[in-house]
Amino acid sequence: MNNIKPEIYKLIDSIEDETVLQMVKEDVAWYADKKDILDDLDAAQLNELNQAVTEADNNETTGWEAFKKEMYEWKEKL
Repeated sequence: MNNIKPEIYKLIDSIEDETVLQMVKEDVAWYADKKDILDDLDAAQLNELNQAVTEADNNETTGWEAFKKEMYEWKEKL
C-alpha cells in the first residue's frame, strides 16, 4: 500500500484535462463510499457464509428440483 498512493498521486498530477479529473474524482468518491456487505455480518453469519461457499465449491449444493420437493414437504408439515 505504501507504493500505491504515490503512484496514484503521480497519475493524477499528470492529468491536465479537467473533465478527466472530474471523472476520476467521481469514480474515486463512488468507491470510497461503497460499504462492503461483509462489514454488517457477525461472526456466526460470516462462518455460515464461508461454509456455504465451501459447499458450493465442492458441488455440495441442493438442486432446484430437490429444493422444490423439500419446500413442498416442509409446507405439508405446517
